[in-house]
Amino acid sequence: MLALMLLHDVAGTTAEIAARCADGTACLQADDVGWNFLLQTGFRASSVREKADVIRAFHSVRITDALHSVNENDGVWPQPDDPNLLVTDDDVDKMKKCKEYIKMGDPEKYNTSKVCCSALAPPEFNIEHGLHDILFQILKTYQDEQFQWVRQWAWRGLSDNCFTEVGSESIANIGGPNKGVQYMVEQLLVNPPYAGMCEDQVDIQYEILADLHGLLLFDYNNTRAPAAMEAGLVPAIVRSLTIEPDYRPTLTFSCKLMMHLFLRNPEYALSFKNAGVLELVDRSMDVLKQPDDREFHFGVKMSEYFQQEFCLIPQLMMKGDAVSRIEAAALLKIYLDGVKAWKPWATIKV
Repeated sequence: MLALMLLHDVAGTTAEIAARCADGTACLQADDVGWNFLLQTGFRASSVREKADVIRAFHSVRITDALHSVNENDGVWPQPDDPNLLVTDDDVDKMKKCKEYIKMGDPEKYNTSKVCCSALAPPEFNIEHGLHDILFQILKTYQDEQFQWVRQWAWRGLSDNCFTEVGSESIANIGGPNKGVQYMVEQLLVNPPYAGMCEDQVDIQYEILADLHGLLLFDYNNTRAPAAMEAGLVPAIVRSLTIEPDYRPTLTFSCKLMMHLFLRNPEYALSFKNAGVLELVDRSMDVLKQPDDREFHFGVKMSEYFQQEFCLIPQLMMKGDAVSRIEAAALLKIYLDGVKAWKPWATIKV
């Protein structure tokens, strides 16, 4: 699922609204965009002022990138690593069907990877039943263009689990130490533009970026980032920003991936700058600042979810001067505070 513009404009406006609304009713109506973001995280503010305090951080947190079915009771995406989340009968049924259909080996008829899309199940459950391994098997087996939507659902099947501590450890190391990381970068370098585009306006390049940016956030031992760089992450980002130059999800999550990469490895920013990524990010921000009123999910518009502000931290890091680095460090701290508030059970270590 934060930038200077966001801090100055959105956050300031929110605080002003909270201060002048006594009962909160007008505030919630006036700040509808921010409230939608909090709804997507499952956060429940006890007061408008509390909402105003946290919304600044939550705007920059990955809320969900897999975009699967929502909780029918409250319309909120569950977090697969929530300690209170239980394995459901549906999780078990899908797991059994996944294994059955894999044995049949007919993705055209059975839409194998969609049945195996287990991103919202607890990562421990997926690991126990080998579902992460199965999803990589699908990705590697069905590389032909005719199977692009099979691969799309396989990447989605990994997505939310990538944004968990336990799930990221499993997925990053499928096939050996950091082999999962390496495979994602390799696929970013060869995946056709706009492949697997679905009705919800999500394609494969975006899904891979979203998956990998989760793995990098939880890279506590700082081994995944070097593996990604060695596999060709710099040209992979150049390619992503070039082959889909008008596609908001890819532009946004290329930036968010770099933000997580630079979190523990600020020195990598120079390699991206030398490869021309700063200019590509500048251009991407021009694209992202344009309004896009198409509905994405949950009543949120495309330009509300995929914002130019997400590119500010990598832009500042690549500029590299002292003032920009200080500004980027301050924004990163706020971002991490937001992640910790969103996932209080996770140990976010830098």
